[in-house]
Amino acid sequence: MNKLKKSKLVLAVAGASLLALPLPSFAVSEVAGSTFPEQIVQEGTQIESLAKQAEEVTTQISMYANDVERYENMVTNTLDMPQAMFAKVWNPLVGSIQKLTAIYSQAQALGYAGQNIGAQLAQEYEGAGSSIKNLSATYANWNATTNTDMQDALESQGLAAQNFATQDSAMQAINAEAATAKGRAQVAGAAVAAANVTTKSIQQLEQITMAGEDAQIAYEKQKKAEKNATAKAVANGLFAAPNMNNLL
Repeated sequence: MNKLKKSKLVLAVAGASLLALPLPSFAVSEVAGSTFPEQIVQEGTQIESLAKQAEEVTTQISMYANDVERYENMVTNTLDMPQAMFAKVWNPLVGSIQKLTAIYSQAQALGYAGQNIGAQLAQEYEGAGSSIKNLSATYANWNATTNTDMQDALESQGLAAQNFATQDSAMQAINAEAATAKGRAQVAGAAVAAANVTTKSIQQLEQITMAGEDAQIAYEKQKKAEKNATAKAVANGLFAAPNMNNLL
């Protein structure tokens, strides 16, 4: 199974309601009329916004997961838990996981967009250093590593990815997990693990993009300095005092 398919399964394992969530417009880096040097700046702005959202949702999920654990400890027969009481501790967690799912999807979109931007920058800035030449590969490594880390984190909570191959089967699995204290604890633990991976990976993505921006700025300054030096040398040659010996 390839990494992209695995990552889609992993998002379902997190326990969200798995409704199709459209990506906000800011998750698309390529903007009509923008050059690729401009696009990497836009990419950085978008990732910065996403990082803040990820941190907020991670805090929420940790809080709700703790609420679930505390409530489970108070209830002796969880199968007979009153639905209204159960909803108060469960629904907020599921709602936050929905947000996490959307954030992780947006991060993936930005990661793949970064790969494309990096490849185009390498062509546009031919002769630039390794920071730009390797930018696309750095994004690609981020994509692969993040998908693997997410899958490993969720599987460590005892949830089987194969049970989440489709939205229908995922909802059946989530409802089944919600029927027992152990199942709810697994979903809550998986949510915390997924949130931590998401926050960390987006921070890494932000660092990659900032490094790409810095490399781009440094290269542009270098080329401008070289151009100015050439222009100065030409000007000095044109306006240099003539050698009178050559005129005799």
